Amino acid sequence: MKGVLYYFSGTGNTKWVADRFKESFKLYDINIDLVNIESAEEISIKPYNFFIIGSPVHAEAAPKIVDDFLGRLPKEESRLRAIVYSTQGAKSAAAASIVSKKLEQKGYNVIIQSNIAMPNNYYFGVGRLPTENMQKKMLEEAVEKVEILTKNFIENKHIKECNSLFRRVIGKVSEKAYRSMLPKLSKNITSTKECSKCGLCLRNCPKGNITFENGHAIFHSNCILCLRCIHICPINAITYKGKKINQIQKERAKSLNLNK
Repeated sequence: MKGVLYYFSGTGNTKWVADRFKESFKLYDINIDLVNIESAEEISIKPYNFFIIGSPVHAEAAPKIVDDFLGRLPKEESRLRAIVYSTQGAKSAAAASIVSKKLEQKGYNVIIQSNIAMPNNYYFGVGRLPTENMQKKMLEEAVEKVEILTKNFIENKHIKECNSLFRRVIGKVSEKAYRSMLPKLSKNITSTKECSKCGLCLRNCPKGNITFENGHAIFHSNCILCLRCIHICPINAITYKGKKINQIQKERAKSLNLNK
């Protein structure tokens, strides 16, 4: 048996969990191919026995880059079994439920639908800065949860978390409002005079939204606020509302296989 896991990960949380799924299935001698949605020009499902999709949460829902991927995903006539997971700073969100419904409309058989709490990379906008102990505990709990979800999937036991119609409706409303605000919110991201023009943010922006002008990085209006640029800057020269951010995602961002 072999599976494929498609993911989008802004700062590393969703990819970190994808790596844990790969390790967990490996314990059952089941291999999973990991595919970054950003580089998925062709979507290949036929060679696989099951399908997994992982997404971060942007205001209760998946980011548009994930929605665009779902739009390209082929219809499935064989009822291919699937896992959907989301990563977010809160304990739950509507994203996984919304994605699951879209998959089911295309013929996929969603067995597992789960919210996996991870350190909040947008604490400076919503929530609070997670301490090192909080982060450690969340990661430990995430590993345990992935192991449980893997076992349940193999045993064909269904898990559907945060699956109410009301939550999905609220999620879609939040998603629409958030996306309309993105051009304004993205203006809060700027670089300081310390910017060394190393190009790391430019090469790794999923939307090609960054250029270099007048000696430092400039951020344009196509931003999806994935926050990758902030958390991967090697000298922490990218600010939000003029303030430097504690780069809590440094270690998990390493899992992204960044273009150096």
